[in-house]
Amino acid sequence: MKHYIILIITLTFFLGCSVKNTPSNIVANKTTKTNIEKLTTQINSLNDYIDEEEAYSLAYNAVTYSKYLAQKYEVVKPALFHNLLINLDIRDRGLCYHYANDLLKYLNKKKYKTFKLIKIVSSPGQYFEHTSIAVTTHRNKFNESIILDAWRDSGKLYFSKIKDDKKYNWEIR
Repeated sequence: MKHYIILIITLTFFLGCSVKNTPSNIVANKTTKTNIEKLTTQINSLNDYIDEEEAYSLAYNAVTYSKYLAQKYEVVKPALFHNLLINLDIRDRGLCYHYANDLLKYLNKKKYKTFKLIKIVSSPGQYFEHTSIAVTTHRNKFNESIILDAWRDSGKLYFSKIKDDKKYNWEIR
């Protein structure tokens, strides 16, 4: 009986920390605008043939849609705890591959022409397999591509060059 009470108290505490984003506060947030600008700069740095408007569009859509997905999934921080809630059938979605698939589907609808989006994976087939997406071009080596990981920070888009990501060893799915 004690264990059930502790579980209920713990779940109540963590469920109170759920992320709530609305369309109005996703873009208004100064940190969000800064992240869009930083990601735009990284995308533009892939090569000289990147369309600047497309780079901004991708950055804007990736950052804001990641936050939207966290709201849609009713994400609870940290991401691993949210995974536990999914495994206990308390939440339905919000695993890394949900973010990757949903974000990739949304971004592919934009039909960007100067870069491509690919699914990537770390530790395939293992217990801690992790899925995400990357931005690349036909002129770039894979490790120069940019990872877009919406799961890692519970809807706050993590992005960096693949070679600079110290947490995961990525490969093309």
